[in-house]
Amino acid sequence: MRRVTVWVILLALLMVAPLPAAETGSDAAVVQPIQALTGEDYRYRIDFLFFNHLAEGTLRLLPTEQPSVYRAELIGRTLGIASWLAGDRTQTYRSTMQLMPNGVLRSLQHTSHIRKRRWGHWQNRTKIRRFDYQAREIFEQKLNGAVVMSESVHKMPPGQDPVDILTAFYNLRLGAYGELRRGQTLLIPTYSGKGFVPIEVVVMTERDQDAHGFFPNHGLLLEASIDPEVFDTNSGHLYIWFDRQGIPDRGVIEDLIGLGDVRGTRERKAP
Repeated sequence: MRRVTVWVILLALLMVAPLPAAETGSDAAVVQPIQALTGEDYRYRIDFLFFNHLAEGTLRLLPTEQPSVYRAELIGRTLGIASWLAGDRTQTYRSTMQLMPNGVLRSLQHTSHIRKRRWGHWQNRTKIRRFDYQAREIFEQKLNGAVVMSESVHKMPPGQDPVDILTAFYNLRLGAYGELRRGQTLLIPTYSGKGFVPIEVVVMTERDQDAHGFFPNHGLLLEASIDPEVFDTNSGHLYIWFDRQGIPDRGVIEDLIGLGDVRGTRERKAP
């Protein structure tokens, strides 16, 4: 079982997870201010073929002590036999972001941290990215434990304000990239390990949504195209379904190398 399974699904949910369009085809009625999103806490179960609940993840948005500054957290961990095969792996993503006067979130800092056991010893790898929009630069630092392994500076492309994946997720839900309409394609400027590669998101038509049996015929289905190397897939395609309340409820990563299609499902809280 490849160790990337839980983070593939969770990151896919983030990258393409705005509130869905209303049944009329527009999302104008469901885009919410950030105050309404603060405090959300979603949990996901990861399945593959006949293996159930191989991993789980949590997504949160929290306020900070600084005005107009928020922190998003995505935490994933393997379970059971998958945990044994992946070395009790836990992966944590945190983004600090500032709400600007025009209602758009800007990335301040994005941190990814991987903790796993290998040959009886714990390993900790951390990647930190700091965004400086005034200087138009992204500073990147990679650490192994407390040791700095590398540092680099990346110039932002002219005319673009790239953000990290968590900031992109909440910008979509705030309506920062405009309305979502069926049949529409969006290009989201982001920065990843492969550079400044935009995420392409297609809001699927009702006919295209009906063609996918894993997803209900109501709500909204999105397809995203991402650099295949980012999630170790052959196609780079992933699908996310949102229920009528705008919650990202189901997802499929298509053609994950070594596994095939992998499914993610939101867990319901007990009444």
